[in-house]
Amino acid sequence: MEKFYNAIAEFHEKNEMKGTNNEEMTFRLNLMTEELGELAEAVTKGKSREEFLEENIDLVILILGNMISTGIGVKEFEEAFWKKHEKIMSREKRKLNNGNFRVSEFREKE
Repeated sequence: MEKFYNAIAEFHEKNEMKGTNNEEMTFRLNLMTEELGELAEAVTKGKSREEFLEENIDLVILILGNMISTGIGVKEFEEAFWKKHEKIMSREKRKLNNGNFRVSEFREKE
């Protein structure tokens, strides 16, 4: 993870993002929404594997940029990641009323 994080930190430094709108979370959330829409389009329109991969990478780049923009370092990110991973690994897969399966804290109304 550190290699990817450092690459995006280098991108932020190169483009002098510190203290600009590029580090404002509202702006960054809008970028993520745009990229998520592009990923949805890649899936729903049956675009190529390469396009699907690129849209996922765009989201990873933005997520790492979020960490950098808010001053969250690699170590803190990795600790939080593994804490969350442990939490999700303890969850059981459940069958929903519609027949689909889900592994989350989501609960359907009875």
